Amino acid sequence: MSEKIKTGIAVFLIIIILPYIITYALQGRQLFDITATEKPDETDQSAQTQEPIEVLTGILAGQIRMDLPEDAADAIRAQAVLVRTEYVRREQAGEQQEQSRSLDELTALWGSGHVREYYEIAKAAVTDTAGEILTYDGKPIQTAYHQVSAGATRAVEELNGEATPYLQSAACGMDITSPDYLTVRFFPYEDMMRALDITQEDDLKSITQTADDTGYVTSVQIGEKEYSGDVFRRMLDLPSPCFYIKEVEGQIRIVVKGKGHGIGMSQYAAEKQAEEGASYQDILSYFFPDTTLEKIN
Repeated sequence: MSEKIKTGIAVFLIIIILPYIITYALQGRQLFDITATEKPDETDQSAQTQEPIEVLTGILAGQIRMDLPEDAADAIRAQAVLVRTEYVRREQAGEQQEQSRSLDELTALWGSGHVREYYEIAKAAVTDTAGEILTYDGKPIQTAYHQVSAGATRAVEELNGEATPYLQSAACGMDITSPDYLTVRFFPYEDMMRALDITQEDDLKSITQTADDTGYVTSVQIGEKEYSGDVFRRMLDLPSPCFYIKEVEGQIRIVVKGKGHGIGMSQYAAEKQAEEGASYQDILSYFFPDTTLEKIN
């Protein structure tokens, strides 16, 4: 075989293979052996309408713990329904989808010793709830969840510009047993002033706050400045907008209850409900009243 023929074959192979190498490098490694799955027949409508299990599993994997007790699996199934609901809502609204975590990201999150085990748990939750979403008035709801409530979730009339009558306050007394339920933070005056962009130290000696019926702060007044509870929480990087401020020995002490914004489903409460025998349908009905669990194509 002449050198010209060998060179021509090599160039041909590079042209064919190079796009696959570039695609692999950009998208990262996948958790699945795609060579083991037959390509669906384009004329098979049922194959075309199957939900993206891999994508949903990758999103779910980054939202809730996978090391829950076996009898709490319905909490993960409830979260899987919320993942799918949000996926469908964004798809219908033409919004960008949440990023599905890659194998490298999940390995960093769980460790190489657990990545396969935990991934299979997440995938099982997606397949066990296949096609199920929560709707209100026939539309996918605005999903919301957090890790631990302050003893009850928040009632929210509107979220992202949309009415949310299904986001009502739900009692979560079991959340007080969570190790993340209570946090105490101390702030020197100078740190507090810098974080809140306050120039007068005396203003910190007359802080007033208001809260809703469940204890979540709605506003904080410091001197001439007023902050919403959520903005104040973000500026000081507090675990929750349910907090209590007090001056103690020349510092500002903030006692915080809960972890997360407090809206929608408390994952810790859902875990405890599942351990007590509640199904994922029961959990979703509790945290999102007046919604319908529907199965879509």
